Amino acid sequence: MRARLVSSSPDLIATKPINDIKAEDFATHAEVSRAAFYKCFQSVEQLLNASGKQAGQELLKPINSVGSTISDIALRTATKTRIAIRMMTGIPLLGRLMLKTEWPFGDTRHKGYQDVQKDIAAGIAQGCFTDMPLEIGTNLVVATLRVAVQDILNSTHTEAYETQVIYTLLLSLGVDTNKADEISKIPFDQLPDLPKKGLVGKLLSVVS
Repeated sequence: MRARLVSSSPDLIATKPINDIKAEDFATHAEVSRAAFYKCFQSVEQLLNASGKQAGQELLKPINSVGSTISDIALRTATKTRIAIRMMTGIPLLGRLMLKTEWPFGDTRHKGYQDVQKDIAAGIAQGCFTDMPLEIGTNLVVATLRVAVQDILNSTHTEAYETQVIYTLLLSLGVDTNKADEISKIPFDQLPDLPKKGLVGKLLSVVS
């Protein structure tokens, strides 16, 4: 029943502003009782967090399919962050769902958070990132990603904005100015394929 309620979220957010969705809407759409909804979730926010967490897990595979092939950690971090920004802003409905939740990675046990933390550790070991507590480096990436998606969805930005975001992120991690400038200006047009199944696949099907 919990999975049924979570899987109903794409249909609802495609037809109704997220802030207007009520528990009754989820219950009706999933064909369960209101009491059943509250047995699974304490609130709409909790259900949306579950949806965001699941979607975030599903998006890790395409992001890492590109990132794992890049040995230079500064470039890997920039590329993975850029892919995530493009995914969330290229499909505004997905981006707004994720921003409504604890994404990215409000839970430090989330595989996405741990993946970023591993990249920070590898960057420190390579000498391209400043030696810092892993949590600080990880939170720099996470906060940058969230703010960038929020800014792009809520206002009009040129492509130069994304370049500036990546440049500033790399500087904050300790990458030298010349390398940060070079990496941030690398053209990036080819996104990995998004999942065709799961919550993200369903979301794509309702907006296509």
